[in-house]
Amino acid sequence: MLERFYRPGNYTTGTLFSLTGAEHHHLSRVMRLKKGEEIELVNGSGGLAKGKIEAVEKEETRGTILSVFEEKEKSTQILLGIPLMRPSKLEWIFEKGTEIGADAFLLYEADRSIQESLSPNQQERFRTITISALKQSKRLFLPRIEILPHLSSLLEKEAEIFFGDLRQKRAPWQRDATKQLLFVTGPEGGFSEKEIALLDQKGKGVCLCPYILRAETAPLVALSLLINI
Repeated sequence: MLERFYRPGNYTTGTLFSLTGAEHHHLSRVMRLKKGEEIELVNGSGGLAKGKIEAVEKEETRGTILSVFEEKEKSTQILLGIPLMRPSKLEWIFEKGTEIGADAFLLYEADRSIQESLSPNQQERFRTITISALKQSKRLFLPRIEILPHLSSLLEKEAEIFFGDLRQKRAPWQRDATKQLLFVTGPEGGFSEKEIALLDQKGKGVCLCPYILRAETAPLVALSLLINI
């Protein structure tokens, strides 16, 4: 199995490519690949290429694209609406959610969110985690990450909306497979009464599990259920 590396942009058979930064470091210092070896390149937009290494230099790896495969994006996507929480918990969601198949992570500040904002360094860290999970899981589309100011802005998305609802006691539920779906989960302290009223207007409350789930567990349980419906 060829080692896979992330390189955004379009791929064309017979053209040259280069890897720099973290991907070059991983290729040259961690995997210690050499001239003449073949690798895979993924652009996060459905493109997968096989490449041959032509040179491994101090700051750059250069090579030639041998073949290209393009995968079409899904017509319906699964979006996760996730409250801001401690970065360590979000890292877990981004990594595992990318592996399972989330198409987007939409972060919002809930009324009871402990975390109120994310620094540029934290946001870049999250992107790095999704790229790593993209390569590991052999996905071709990189989930996007959006930060929204509050729940009401999240619920403006054009999608069929569900949310985790502790008032519901029955687990079985279904989605409309022809529509984009947004599943919203709450923070450590749960949704506020104001948020529940808004969610009741915009979406449908469902039971994910007969037990109380942690804030970082609920999005992954929801995704695991939806990906198989």
